[in-house]
Amino acid sequence: MKLPQAIERQILTFIGLSDLNWQSQKFFRKQISRIQKQMYRLSEDFSLLKPTKDDNSDAYFAYNFPVNLMKVKVVIQQLTYLYRNMLTYHNNLNICDIGCGEGAGMFGIYYGLQNFEKMRFTGFDISVTMLRRCRAMMQLIKKSDARIHFRLLRQDLSHGLLKKKNDKYNIIILANSLAEMCMDQNIPVNFIERLLKSCSDNGIIIIIEPATKLLSRRLMVLRNSIISKNKAQILLPCLHNEECPLMDVRQEKDWCHQSIVWHVPEYMKILNQGLNREIDRLKFSYLVIAQKDFPKKPVDTYLVISSLLREKGKQRCYLCTQKGRIELVRLKRDKSQANRTFDRIRKSDVIILDKIIKKKPDYWQVVDSSEIKIVNRLINK
Repeated sequence: MKLPQAIERQILTFIGLSDLNWQSQKFFRKQISRIQKQMYRLSEDFSLLKPTKDDNSDAYFAYNFPVNLMKVKVVIQQLTYLYRNMLTYHNNLNICDIGCGEGAGMFGIYYGLQNFEKMRFTGFDISVTMLRRCRAMMQLIKKSDARIHFRLLRQDLSHGLLKKKNDKYNIIILANSLAEMCMDQNIPVNFIERLLKSCSDNGIIIIIEPATKLLSRRLMVLRNSIISKNKAQILLPCLHNEECPLMDVRQEKDWCHQSIVWHVPEYMKILNQGLNREIDRLKFSYLVIAQKDFPKKPVDTYLVISSLLREKGKQRCYLCTQKGRIELVRLKRDKSQANRTFDRIRKSDVIILDKIIKKKPDYWQVVDSSEIKIVNRLINK
């Protein structure tokens, strides 16, 4: 799963590292050092819940922008795979990016969805610096793809109120925006309800947040609040509309998040030297929200919410189901040709199970005759 080459080229141009031989030149070494210092400050500010991306814009663009773009691309591809008829009747897509920054959310959707006649993007942000860079990126892509139309507006939408005269949006996305809008409080449900009023029929809201325990569990709280009010439904990551099993008091140490392997660009590996960040995985938490009457969910599918855990004499993983968190176990003696797919299970897979023995409400066993099928994997196709 690679960052699109056109995006990588423009990032390197904008941050002053476009020369193919830049590693060996003194000027570029200074540029690298400058961006590394900005990356360090960004990390410190994030840990303090302090938004300073304008002050460290090159580092944000070099690291956060491509990472956030790929997260959105992965989510939109999984969404259209599991809900194949979701956008069937829309040749012209109308997309809103709240807190758009440099446009990672919009570009993630663009690269994740290609079979449309026209894409109209509207981006909102309060940062002049970010909007300026977003405009430059959009103009470059628009030159090679006439389907793209865009407008960028400087506006604070922390209240969630979009002007009524605006067209209805097929997709509203908030990629790492709520972390700054609601830093020290839970996300208000009425904020989501206001945004849903600006969605078209079968329109959706995509929220992507960093994979920290605090921010991930805040999304879990929001999910449960939406479900309890019964005014919307959750499409992903959950495949059910019951309360999140990880919100049980016995699971307070757990939080729902994704960890996806990707192909890290070479320039990011070099920028990471000395910083030693774990950059080979896209880590994030997310929600996809739709109107209450959205088309039917996939049936008889389960979301894997842990890695495959190997222990003496058995293997196991955990599933998220409408009946709670389920432990799925296969004893070594039960390994067979029929259930060999169990060995390939990864966190975030969507699977179908057949001939499973449900020994307890929260303990299911894979036996030699069991069959397992991975129907979707949260990676780039």
